[in-house]
Amino acid sequence: MLTYEKAKKIGLDACVDKLGRDFVMKHRKTSSSAYGDRGDHAYCFVGVSDVPDMDMDDGLVLTSNHSFPYVARCTVDYIDGEVNFLECSLP
Repeated sequence: MLTYEKAKKIGLDACVDKLGRDFVMKHRKTSSSAYGDRGDHAYCFVGVSDVPDMDMDDGLVLTSNHSFPYVARCTVDYIDGEVNFLECSLP
């Protein structure tokens, strides 16, 4: 059985790997992640934009009107650590 923290790390790593670690690191200033505990699994999200003027360090607030062109969303089961991708938009 995984803890939430371990499942979150597995999920975020899986999302980054799915998008391409080099791509995510290249655009880390215009990327974001989110995660949460959903009871029996952890939910993880990584979004990346390759638009340079969307620098997250400038205090950008994401709204429902904004979407990342490249995303990976998954869940990680606490019992067996299985990663289930819900969405993936690759570069």
